[in-house]
Amino acid sequence: MKVMIQGIRAEFLKMRHTFLYAFHVAIPLLASSVFLLYYRFSGWSEQAQIAGYMEIIGMALPFLVSIICAGNIGLEEQNHFQVFLGSYENKWKGLAVKWLVLVGMCLMAIAGAVILFGMGYHMLLGKEGLSISRYLWMILALFLGSMPLYLEHLFFNLRFSRTVSQCIGVAQSLLSGLFLTGLGDGRWQFFPCTWSARGTMLLYGRIEQNETGGLLFYLKHEGTICSLLFIFLCVIIGIWIYYYEGRQYND
Repeated sequence: MKVMIQGIRAEFLKMRHTFLYAFHVAIPLLASSVFLLYYRFSGWSEQAQIAGYMEIIGMALPFLVSIICAGNIGLEEQNHFQVFLGSYENKWKGLAVKWLVLVGMCLMAIAGAVILFGMGYHMLLGKEGLSISRYLWMILALFLGSMPLYLEHLFFNLRFSRTVSQCIGVAQSLLSGLFLTGLGDGRWQFFPCTWSARGTMLLYGRIEQNETGGLLFYLKHEGTICSLLFIFLCVIIGIWIYYYEGRQYND
C-alpha cells in the first residue's frame, strides 16, 4: 500500500508541468459555457437540453480519454519506460497507479462539468433543471462508463502509440453516438466506449419518469453485464502487462 501511495504522489508530480491539469479544468469550463450559451437561444425543451448535454459528454469521453492517456504515457516515453518498468516489483502496480490517478482526475472533471452546467442552468438561464441527487446520478453514470476507457487507452498507448490510441478514441466516440439510436438496443452493454453516453440516456429517462423499479432493474441487469466485462478486461490487460518490456517510440 505504501508503494502505491508513493506512486500516486509521483504521478501527480510528473504531471505538474504538463497540459494535463489545465486540460481537466478547461474542458469542464468550456463545455458548460458553450452549452449554456447555446441553450440560452435554443428552443429545445428542458428535458432535451439536459439529456443532450449529458449524452454529448459521454460521447466525447473516449476521445478525451485517449488524449489524456497519450499525455501521461508520453512522460514515460521520454525516459524509454525505465521509470515505469523499474519502479515497481510488479508491473501491474504501475499500471494500476496510473489508472487510479487518471480516473480520479476524470471524476473531478466530470463533476465540474455537470455541477457548473447545473448551476448555470438554474442561475443564469433561470430554469429548474434537475435536483442535486439526480445530478449526482448523472456524474456517477458518466464516471463509471469512463473507467474501462482509461484502462483501454493506457494499453493502446503502452502497446502501440498515441496515434493509434487517438484514432481508436475518435472511432469510439462515433460509435458511442451511433449507439444512442436504436442500433444500440441490446448491444451497448458489450461495448465499453458506449457505457457513458448510452447509460446516461437510459438512466436519465428512467429517473425523469420516476421508474424506481426500472432503475433497479437497470442497475442489476445492465450493471452486472458491464461489471463482468470490466473484470474480464482487467484480467486480460493484467496478464499482458506482466510480460510487458516497453516499446520503441515511433511517433
